[in-house]
Amino acid sequence: MKPIRLGILISGSGTTFLNLHNRILTGELNAEIVCLVSSNPNAGGLEHAARLGVPHWVVSLQNGDVQAFSTEIHRLLVQTGVDLVVLGGFLKPFLPQEPYLERCINIHPSLIPAFCGKGFYGMHVHRAVYARGCRVSGCTVHLVTEDYDAGPILLQRAVTLEDDDDPSSIQRKVFALECEALPEVIEWFRADRVRFENGRAWISAAN
Repeated sequence: MKPIRLGILISGSGTTFLNLHNRILTGELNAEIVCLVSSNPNAGGLEHAARLGVPHWVVSLQNGDVQAFSTEIHRLLVQTGVDLVVLGGFLKPFLPQEPYLERCINIHPSLIPAFCGKGFYGMHVHRAVYARGCRVSGCTVHLVTEDYDAGPILLQRAVTLEDDDDPSSIQRKVFALECEALPEVIEWFRADRVRFENGRAWISAAN
C-alpha cells in the first residue's frame, strides 16, 4: 500500500515529528515525511530533520501577515507533494488552502473544548489543568481551520490524573496518548476513511 506523504509544521523541539519518524521506521505507520517547516529558525526540530535527511525550511511570520505566511508554507507543501499536513507544536496561526482545507490536522494536549484556544499550548495547558484540579486530561486531534482549536474533532484520548500528578507528569501522560492518537488518525486519512459534514468528522469502518 502506498504511504501517505506528510508535511509537518513545528515551532519547537519536534517531539511529535520524531514520534512519527520513529513509527515509520518501525513499520507502525505507513507514511513518509517529505517536508518539515518551522516558524522558528532556532527550533530544535530543524536539527533533527537535518540529521535524518528530511527536507526542511524556515518560514517566519512577517509583520503579522498571516495570509502571506500561510501562502508561503502552502507553496512548500505543494512543491513537495504533501498529502496530509500535520501541525505538531506549531505556535503560529496557519490558514489551510486547497488542496489541504480538509487535509490539515493538529494535535492539542487537552480534551477540547477544555483548555484550548489562543494562549493554550504546551505547558500552559498542563499548568491550567493542574491548577483547576482536573481528574482527567487527554489529547485531541482535530481539523485545522482559521480559528484556533475550533475545527471538527477527529479523535480524543483521555487519561486519569492522580492526586500526586503535577504539570510535568500530566504532560508525560498526555504525550504518551498523543504518540498513539496521531498515527491512528494519519492512517485513517491514508485509508480514505475520513469525511466532514455539518461541522463534524465522520470516520468510516475499516475495509
